[in-house]
This record gives sequence, structure tokens and C-alpha cells, in this order.
Amino acid sequence: MANFTQENEFVGKQILIDSDRLVFNSRDDSIFSGKNLLLFKTDGEFHVNSKNDVFINGSKVYIGPIENGQDVNIPAVRSRELKLLLSDLIGALELFFQVQYPQTTGLMGPNPAVNLGLAQPVLSQIKKIRTRLDDIDSKKVFIR
Repeated sequence: MANFTQENEFVGKQILIDSDRLVFNSRDDSIFSGKNLLLFKTDGEFHVNSKNDVFINGSKVYIGPIENGQDVNIPAVRSRELKLLLSDLIGALELFFQVQYPQTTGLMGPNPAVNLGLAQPVLSQIKKIRTRLDDIDSKKVFIR
């Protein structure tokens, strides 16, 4: 991360505009560019509004505050990979309950009624979880 020097501490060429309000309006497009750092800062809210998509491009994108002078760096979850992992886990649980508490003749063990009673509610819950895996996907935020 590039080091930032406060406006009042910077030594070198700079333009400082002090006003109650600044409005930049372009009929076509606008470009703001900085070689090492481009910083927007406010003591209030910061909004980015668009009628279309919003793209943030960078080798890494950090969202959230720096706490105690340290980046928290909690990685975002990639939903496609999470869904595959959860699907594998659900499959393993289904297999476990079908083998551990089988409901077919000859494999039911000494207490078939108990086995069926234990397995059915769990398998039912597992099936509900499997049908909800797509609910993990955000409808508004996408990670490439």
C-alpha cells in the first residue's frame, strides 16, 4: 500500500482547492488518475452511484476498515467453490446415514425401528440444505 502524506505536510507541487462544495460535470466521461495513490477521504459517508454496473479492478480489493492500525484481511468466499465443498459434505453425510442407519432388509441391524427413526429426520434436513445451496449466491456482488 502506498504511503499517504497529508496535504499540510506535503512538500512539492500541489493544487489545493478549499470550498464549501465542488461539482465536476462532464458531458461524456471523466478520468481521475494518480501514479502511486488516488485517495478520496471524508468524515461522512461516501457514495458511488451508477444506473449501470460498477467495476472495481485491482490485483486485490479490500473492503472494510483498518482496525488498530492493521488490515483485518478476512478473505471473501467464492460461492462456486463453497457450494461444491458443501455439496460434497452433504453427499458424505447422506452416505453416512444411509450406511450407518440403513433401511433395507438384512442390513437394518438389531433395532430397525430406531435406525429409521434416527436417520429420517437427519436425511430430511440434509435434503433441505442441499436444495438451498444456491441461496448462498449474492444477487448484487460478483467476484471474478
